[in-house]
Amino acid sequence: MNIPRTLFISSVARTLFLIFNIVVSFIMMPFIVGQLGDHWYGIWVILGSFASYYYILDFGLAFAVTRYVTTSIEKQKYEQANIIINTSLVIYSLIAVLILVVAAIIAFFTTVFVASPEELRLIRIIIVVMGLNMALEFPFKAFAGIIQAYLRYDLLTYSHFISFSLRTMAVLYFLSHGYGILTLSIISLFSNQLCNVMFFFVAKHLFKKLKIDIRLFRKSEVKELFTYSIWAFLTQIANQMRFRVDSLVIGGILSASAVTHYFIGARLVEYFRTLVYKATNMMTPVFTKYHARNDKAAIREKLLFVTRINTILAIFGGGIIIIVGKAFIIKWMGTDYTDAYPVLITLMLAIMVQIIVNPLDNLLYAINRHRFLAILNSVEGVVNLMLSLILIHRYGILGVAVATAIPLLVARIFFVPVYACRQIDLPLWKYLTSLGNIIGFSVFYLAITYWLSQARLTVPSYLDIMAITTVAGIIYISIIPFLFFSRKERNLLLSMVRR
Repeated sequence: MNIPRTLFISSVARTLFLIFNIVVSFIMMPFIVGQLGDHWYGIWVILGSFASYYYILDFGLAFAVTRYVTTSIEKQKYEQANIIINTSLVIYSLIAVLILVVAAIIAFFTTVFVASPEELRLIRIIIVVMGLNMALEFPFKAFAGIIQAYLRYDLLTYSHFISFSLRTMAVLYFLSHGYGILTLSIISLFSNQLCNVMFFFVAKHLFKKLKIDIRLFRKSEVKELFTYSIWAFLTQIANQMRFRVDSLVIGGILSASAVTHYFIGARLVEYFRTLVYKATNMMTPVFTKYHARNDKAAIREKLLFVTRINTILAIFGGGIIIIVGKAFIIKWMGTDYTDAYPVLITLMLAIMVQIIVNPLDNLLYAINRHRFLAILNSVEGVVNLMLSLILIHRYGILGVAVATAIPLLVARIFFVPVYACRQIDLPLWKYLTSLGNIIGFSVFYLAITYWLSQARLTVPSYLDIMAITTVAGIIYISIIPFLFFSRKERNLLLSMVRR
């Protein structure tokens, strides 16, 4: 397998699809908000954030399955890979039943939070539909390790494209004909199951020796999987507190409409984070392969290389969004939503740092040192929640954004690099040096871009926003490879592009 070429193809496919996804979502969001209204759209966001907590019931198993399946296939132990897959399939099927039970219980007790009888009935139905959606998804997680073992994220992307396109057309049709929030949940249910079925066939295509047989279930593997996954499970809980608690706090203390305003700024940041992750967040199986060979030198080399790429994407991409963000929000959603811009700036600064450090997270999962992340992220999540409850009363939605940003910045700047570099015998100064020059140059370049572009953004227009972003991006991309990549690295990047 040509790892750089396979990763590059997957990166391009994932990135292009996400760009398509983002463009369509930008067009769709004003339409959906207009059809549902601020109140019901805010409820949709709250319910979506709440439904994401079902992922906690994964108990971190997905990380364990991915790691052990990848290792088994790398060592050509195909029988062992099938044992892990079938064992996890049984576990996930039991978890799916648990999700349905939890959804029913949550729907029953919704009366505690919703006073209106009409809203109560509708919200209960949506909670059950979302629970069913999630329950049907879980068994397919048993095959996730196959995709990552072969690094064929591009094949998976095609199934997501089909599902997303059908879902978008369905939303346009039904909402424009007067249907509401319940229809959104039903459309998501059917489109996600279509994606799951295609996901299974992609996994079966890649792993020709795949067997689905209950006789391959092993109790001994259950313990092995959960020994690894327990720390990933704690990390998942922490991540929910770090990134999903905001909407619940705002909805509980302020209003559902305030959630919509916060979500506009947060959504732009999330789009950017996801875009970069789709392009670069594929290193855990790569590090796992080198770790299986005990090749620390290769891990260090690949880590520094992808970290520089992440730094370039994070600083320039996040900086450009901050520069044009206010103009874009005004043109996109209207002047009533300008309070989302300070939220965007605050969250973007934190996410830029997280993107830069993210390869270190991939490394710690690959070498089975993710216990550190679990503890650190748990502390970060608790601090986030406490600060949110304190700052929201004085600063509103901006206070919640600040509460999210502060613990994230402290954890990612002062703790993760020190611990992760020590695990692979990488001097911290070498890691920091590889970033410092890129950050310094990029900030200087963005400052000039900001100064030159302000006159064009006084009266917002999509054409000016696109022109500033495009011109600044072309110049930046033309310069940066010659400043911060060796000739060998430039040739590698160029060869991947050509292929």
